[in-house]
Amino acid sequence: HRPVRRLSAGGIAEVFVTPPARDDGGTEMIAIKRIRPHLRGVAEACELFTHEATLLGALAHPGIVRALDVSAAAREGWFTLELVHGRGLVEVVRRAERVGVRMPLRHAIGIVAATAEALEHAHVQPGPDRKPLEVVHCDVSPANLMLAYDGSVKLVDFGAAQSRLRRANSRALPNAGTLAYMSPEQSRGEAVDRRSDVYALGVLLWELATWSRLYRRLGPEQIIARVAVGAVPLPSQLRADIPSELEDVIMIAVQPTRERRFANAGELARALRRLSGAEDRRGLDAWLRRVFH
Repeated sequence: HRPVRRLSAGGIAEVFVTPPARDDGGTEMIAIKRIRPHLRGVAEACELFTHEATLLGALAHPGIVRALDVSAAAREGWFTLELVHGRGLVEVVRRAERVGVRMPLRHAIGIVAATAEALEHAHVQPGPDRKPLEVVHCDVSPANLMLAYDGSVKLVDFGAAQSRLRRANSRALPNAGTLAYMSPEQSRGEAVDRRSDVYALGVLLWELATWSRLYRRLGPEQIIARVAVGAVPLPSQLRADIPSELEDVIMIAVQPTRERRFANAGELARALRRLSGAEDRRGLDAWLRRVFH
């Protein structure tokens, strides 16, 4: 594969646009993820990279970026993915702010509900031994969500994920997870489970619904202190027209004690779908075109 253009770069790997291999028979451009050259001999970096490839190879859901070929991940340090034709959620939010177009509530709900459904698949999907992989993404944030031009939502980058195949101390990985979206238990370096991803979804929905950053202008230590005590204000304090039913869902998701949150991402998704019906699935593609006209 011959990389054409770099799409993104993280601490361990980089993602490029590339043509398909000659023997694949395809014509559309794809994405290739490669471990950074200086990390190819670092055991933990290679383990993380191979673990991500293994997980993506096992997951198959329309809301998760699709792995195409993971066979060379351990041996050669690369694997290929579908190329999502769309925009990252970070870019979408920034552009919308710049042009003065606010995201309607139905789209905020739809984005988070779709992501919750994708995470529910990851949480329960079995591995080769038919036992659940128990995947926890650990880095659900706008930086890892793509909005495709057809209106679909894609969760990407499982590089920080934990699973039954690999557990880790969260605090031992300072770049694992965007701090503002970490659950209290993850920020303390404790064991995480699917409810940590539910917390991140709650923060994401809080921000999309209020058009605000939850921890704007706060440093890492201040964020950790706020997260630890559950200092999440009611969305209605920032936006008076938020329905009380939606506010209730958000505040359950961001409970500081995991036992008081939704038990799993599927439960959160169903609560959101009940609020919005089918409306959240319509018009996101048109809204994206309006933002990037």
